[in-house]
Amino acid sequence: MVITSFLFMSLLGISIFVYYIVPKRFQWVALLIYSAVFFVLSSTPYTGIYLLASILLTHFCAHRIHENINQRRKSKRYLIIGILFNAGMLAALKYSNFAVNNINVILHRFGITHAIPNVSLLAPLGISFYTLQVIAYLVDVYGGITAPDGNVFKTALFVGYYPQLTSGPIARHEEMGRQLFEGHRFDADKLLYGMQRILWGVFKKIVISARLGVIVDTIYEDVVLYNGLYIWIAAASFMLQLYTDFSGCMDIVIGASECYGIVLPENFRRPFFSRSVQEFFQRWHITLGGWLRDYIMYPVSRTGLWRKMGKRVNKKLPSYLAMLVVWLLFGLWHGGHWKFVIGEGLFCYLCILLGRLCEPLFKWLIQKLRIRVSTVSWRIFQSMRVFVLLSIANMFFRLKNIKETLRAFRYGITHWNPWILLDDSLYELGLSARNVRLLFVCLVVLFLVDLLGEKYDLRKEIAKQNLVFRWIVWGTLLFSILIFGYYGTGYDAESFIYGNF
Repeated sequence: MVITSFLFMSLLGISIFVYYIVPKRFQWVALLIYSAVFFVLSSTPYTGIYLLASILLTHFCAHRIHENINQRRKSKRYLIIGILFNAGMLAALKYSNFAVNNINVILHRFGITHAIPNVSLLAPLGISFYTLQVIAYLVDVYGGITAPDGNVFKTALFVGYYPQLTSGPIARHEEMGRQLFEGHRFDADKLLYGMQRILWGVFKKIVISARLGVIVDTIYEDVVLYNGLYIWIAAASFMLQLYTDFSGCMDIVIGASECYGIVLPENFRRPFFSRSVQEFFQRWHITLGGWLRDYIMYPVSRTGLWRKMGKRVNKKLPSYLAMLVVWLLFGLWHGGHWKFVIGEGLFCYLCILLGRLCEPLFKWLIQKLRIRVSTVSWRIFQSMRVFVLLSIANMFFRLKNIKETLRAFRYGITHWNPWILLDDSLYELGLSARNVRLLFVCLVVLFLVDLLGEKYDLRKEIAKQNLVFRWIVWGTLLFSILIFGYYGTGYDAESFIYGNF
């Protein structure tokens, strides 16, 4: 069951009705039952064994950590067991073949031709997200930041709360535990806000992202034919497709949760207005970035190893090395393939590192060229620079492998065909002229909404307007989805890119 389907929307409506008619003390039970139904309908049922094992061991370890909080060695033992079990399960299910393939390459280098066979393991829905969530939960219990749940069924709801199982966000127990279990009175405004958020997410997914996906698929299927400027159109289109797909998914799940009165953490904050790559990742996939910062970067940069090395270590070196670990993990988190490690990891890390190391040079150039950094034109340049760099990084994400990515990059810089912007070539990428024009209008709308969102909470601002205006706004959005939703031949409008994680 995917979250843009009629089945999901129907069951969501039923679950909201049931949620508010049962007594408040049993509302979390209703959510748990619906989360279980959602998991069964959305994935291969037997993979629930992995999720169940994670829930049971996490609950056990959390209580043992809390009970032995004054015996740090014993408490840490259970923390390590919980982390290794959950991280090991993620590694086994998601990265086994990545390890096997690399071992086979090494063996081949030494003349050993007998290859280790790949394994066929099916991972449960959302394992990359809930694994990080339970690790953070165990660490926070160990640090005294949060207390363990009272019973295993509450742990099950925290780990398997159905909106988060799709593509996150990765929530902390201290911010979610109380909301899930305290119960909520019916609030028409929250329900309406949640439905509005869902509408906006569906619009981004099936009106914008679906059309962008057609352009991207057409060009990347034959980079020899679609070379030169086409490659960069595909790179920019995929960057926008990824944003509208992933943030659209977040809008839907955050909106669905808001209908119950439960507020999930935001995962996007208008990333295309970023003025540096570092700022971009403070606005993009915010909960993953926060997790890596708090549970990887800070511990690594503050390890006692640096103190032992004393003055021999540059003060910034621990931070740079910790960042390297974070970005390697960030790349690997996206999948068991070197293209993710290089494109999503090392490339982004080098962009940030070089930006920091060359900062004195940049300041000198700005002064020499007398660039006024407070102007709108300079801010636009900075944002466009970030967009270009991240579009290049995501070429690794989208294309099959590193070889294909380098091949596309080569065809993009060795061929010159700017005239495709002036003739009808852009109408031959799988979309009709009408669809291309509609896509352009929708992207302008998306830009204006994000631009206004930098200063205002648009839902609240719209809510302040007269009833007729409000109905026009939300009615237009609804009918745009019904009329302009794109379901091209062979295109699965219900799938989400990050749903594979």
